[in-house]
Amino acid sequence: MPTPNPALLGATRGLLWLILGLIAASAVLVIGVAIALIVAWPTVMAEFRNAPEFTDVTTLRFPVSVMMALLFAILAAAAYMIRQLQALVASAASDPFVIANAGRLRRIGWALVAVQLLAIPLHWTASSIAKAGSDFGDMGGVSLGSLLAILLAFVLAAVFEQAAAMRADLEGTV
Repeated sequence: MPTPNPALLGATRGLLWLILGLIAASAVLVIGVAIALIVAWPTVMAEFRNAPEFTDVTTLRFPVSVMMALLFAILAAAAYMIRQLQALVASAASDPFVIANAGRLRRIGWALVAVQLLAIPLHWTASSIAKAGSDFGDMGGVSLGSLLAILLAFVLAAVFEQAAAMRADLEGTV
C-alpha cells in the first residue's frame, strides 16, 4: 500500500486549522454584531435609513435577528464539517478505509444538507428586506456546487464503507 505524502498531509492539517480558526473568528464576529445590534438598535436604525439596500427599515429588527441566528448555525455546521474532515485526514496517514471514515463522510454530507437547508430561509429573509440585485439581498440560497458536494460526500461514504467491508472479508479469508 502506498504511503501518503507527509508534507501534503501536514499542509492539509494546517489549512484545516486555519479554516477552523476563520470560522471561529466569523462566529465571534456574528455574535459581536448581534450584541451590538441589540445594544445600539436606535443608532443602527438611523444608519439603515440612509442605506440604499433596504426596502423598509421599520421592520428590520426581527429579520436581521433571524439572519444572525441562521448565519451562526451555518458557521457551527461548517466547524463541525471541518472537525470531521480533520479526523478523516488524521486517519489517512495510517488506515483511511475504515468504517469510522465512512461515518465521518456521511456526517459531513448531512452537515452539508443542513447548511443548504439553512441557506434557503437565509436567502428568503435577506431578499425580503433588501432591494433586488443588492449583494445583501442575494445572500444565501441553494448552490449547485453545494448540491454536488453533498452527493460526493454520500457517494464517498459508501465507497469507504465498501472498501472497509472488502478489507474485513479479505482479512477473514487469510
